[in-house]
Amino acid sequence: MQQDQYEIDALRVDLAELAALHAPSGAEQPVIARLRELFAPLVDSVHVDHMGNLTATREGPVGAPHIVVSAHADEIGAMVASIEPEGFLRLSPLGGVQPRLLEGRAVWVNGLPGVIGARSGHLTPRSEQGQGVSIADLYVDLGVDSAAEVGAMGVRVGDPVVVLSELRSLAGTRVAGKGVDNRASCVLLLHLLRRLKGRELPCRLTALVAVQEEVGLRGAKAAFARLKPDLAIVVDTFPAAGTPDTRQFHYAARIGKGALITPASGGGDSGFLMPKAARDAIIATAERVGAPYQLAIASGGVTDAAAAHLAAGGIATLEIKLPRRYSHSPVELLDLRDLAAALAIVEELVAHPPSAAQLSFLGEAEE
Repeated sequence: MQQDQYEIDALRVDLAELAALHAPSGAEQPVIARLRELFAPLVDSVHVDHMGNLTATREGPVGAPHIVVSAHADEIGAMVASIEPEGFLRLSPLGGVQPRLLEGRAVWVNGLPGVIGARSGHLTPRSEQGQGVSIADLYVDLGVDSAAEVGAMGVRVGDPVVVLSELRSLAGTRVAGKGVDNRASCVLLLHLLRRLKGRELPCRLTALVAVQEEVGLRGAKAAFARLKPDLAIVVDTFPAAGTPDTRQFHYAARIGKGALITPASGGGDSGFLMPKAARDAIIATAERVGAPYQLAIASGGVTDAAAAHLAAGGIATLEIKLPRRYSHSPVELLDLRDLAAALAIVEELVAHPPSAAQLSFLGEAEE
């Protein structure tokens, strides 16, 4: 598979734009509005439901199977939990926030700049130095001295808070910043629709941008129950190893090695066990187009596939992941070659979808 520089640069530009939007769970309006604008010329219809889920649909032949390719819009963040008399904002987390990564960071508070306070080392007792903080220890400083001034700025309890960390280009094809999870997959949807524009499809295709994934896959649960597609293809980013702090793990996923296929992910009674037929269908597709891929088992973390495959009595579900380092941090790191590989696989799956027999549990046509 050839990945030309034009394609990589286009992916980089679109990812930078979408990652720059601030949209924690429950406040995804900027991403949904922008993607609705970008999707509209590429499809037959667009719709945003009451939760905020965006669907963009290309109609297909009468009786053709309905395929939904999904990504989630939201990023981790926080909301204003309370406003102290001196004007400091206390926080409530949204998603898998790591408090140790927030101290001393610049933040965006519903359109306003602020900083999360960092206790001076000069004022920290020796016995407390080097200790981590909890979300309850953190506060946002907007630069004012009273709750009245905060109110005059228009900040209210429940307003969204996001760390500021623009997408940076690193060496070669690698980028890092906040919101790579999962704006990278939203970029995949955009490029998929662009590539398919004007082409006849063997299916009815819906691009789904789901909300509130980081707080329990909520948007996907509602959307897939409503859409009831014949096939769901869920795309998300997922942790990669290969760094000094992961050497003790047997987990094999690496950035720059291609799209990630995890036959099993999640833990306990949650997550997604990808059927062998589904795994084999993705592998066959990747090999057909020459897209690099890798297999790895993950013990933790779930995607919207965990919601899709249980919806509407059970939906045939494929899951394709983009390996990225430094999960849920302000410097999530992605190799754009992996994004290009996943895009090639998804495009081929839509253009030549696996049959019901190929995806059946016993490998035979359903009656």
